[in-house]
Amino acid sequence: MLSLEEGKSRKFSFDSPKEEVERILKWSCMKDIEETLESGAPDRAIDNIGIYDRYKDGTKVYVKKFMRGSGEEGEG
Repeated sequence: MLSLEEGKSRKFSFDSPKEEVERILKWSCMKDIEETLESGAPDRAIDNIGIYDRYKDGTKVYVKKFMRGSGEEGEG
């Protein structure tokens, strides 16, 4: 199993195993999100309700809610 320590980078090429590439990319994205949240800036994400900014304390602030079957757009 691939283990990446803080400050270490891992390179991959087009012939790298898919699972290894996915682990490297997932680790890199999670590290970037963590650094963003630690800086005090929100992380933008999406779920079945809409698009939201997520803050370090777990607070979600929706910036756009998806429309439901009623034909009315949700408030954001």
